[in-house]
Amino acid sequence: MTIDGQLQRIIDELVSKGVPLDTAKKEFEKKYVAAAVHLASGNMGRAAKSLGIHRNTLRTKISLLKVKPPLRRRDHA
Repeated sequence: MTIDGQLQRIIDELVSKGVPLDTAKKEFEKKYVAAAVHLASGNMGRAAKSLGIHRNTLRTKISLLKVKPPLRRRDHA
């Protein structure tokens, strides 16, 4: 299934359940940002770059959306 098909299926389900647009957008953005931060292992610079936004904008979004960034692992060699 294509990304368009996947999105359409999700959108159809949300609309049929009466989920308001603002709620759907906020939840999508929250999960999208969290996934980017997770894939970047908590590196805000890399996560921001992958999202196409400035690191400070990412930090603001994390705060506003109440995204809990993963703890960064530090090597203790």
